[in-house]
Amino acid sequence: EKAALALRNANNLVTDLEGVEIEVVTHADGVEGLRAGGPNTDIMDLLVGQGVRFLVCEQALRSRNSPPEIFPDYVSTVPSGIVELVVRQAEGWCYLRP
Repeated sequence: EKAALALRNANNLVTDLEGVEIEVVTHADGVEGLRAGGPNTDIMDLLVGQGVRFLVCEQALRSRNSPPEIFPDYVSTVPSGIVELVVRQAEGWCYLRP
């Protein structure tokens, strides 16, 4: 699953790069990988404790009729995941895809 791979990559970055700032931005089908109680919850709990932020696309949630409450409390929403990615890249962030 792509979400699991992305989270493993984030874990490797946090482990190997001191002080790195990481945001996991999900959109489209990717939002499903961050559901509370899902197979990725344990690693997400670990990563949030290391400062990783999790963001899900509100447009993707609306298209699936999914409320934000299906995610752990530490997951935030952004109006558009794609726009968030473009803005972050313009700010100099790197975009890594699984």
